[in-house]
Amino acid sequence: MSAGCDVIMWRRPAMAVLVLACGTLIYYHCAVRNRNIVALISDVLFVISWSLALLGLIFRFLNLTILPVDPSGWQVSVESANYVAAMLANTLGATEGVLRIAALGSDFKLFLKVVLALYLLSAIGRSASGATVVYAALWFIFIVPFSVKMIAPKIKTPAFLVNAAKSQGTEAAGLEFS
Repeated sequence: MSAGCDVIMWRRPAMAVLVLACGTLIYYHCAVRNRNIVALISDVLFVISWSLALLGLIFRFLNLTILPVDPSGWQVSVESANYVAAMLANTLGATEGVLRIAALGSDFKLFLKVVLALYLLSAIGRSASGATVVYAALWFIFIVPFSVKMIAPKIKTPAFLVNAAKSQGTEAAGLEFS
């Protein structure tokens, strides 16, 4: 989980650029070329198989050997699998609970929020293709943290917050005051 956060927060810029490039290629393949995801997967497998075949021929021609890889290094630990399963179960349970309460009508504010969210998602789905929405979300997820990281050091704390924190004698929520 932390590796994904590192990529999104641009702590690993090379990986972030690689993810954005892959997302751009997927968007181009699905939206611009009007192909489906099955064609994308088959094209990727086709390119990988030919690349491996060519590398095998080159290695055989140059008499290079490849060291064997320990398969235990590629296995997912039981703790990681349990974490992913628990996270998925919690998400589905929370979604089911919110939709049940909204459907019963016992919480009118929640009902309105659910209806407005579903209407907004429906409007977005009618106005743009699924690939376009996912591509825009990918760029949004990567650009917002990067922008905040670049802009945050330049933001000054308002004077009324500084005065309020000094009058209480504490540093409010770990803010740095200048």
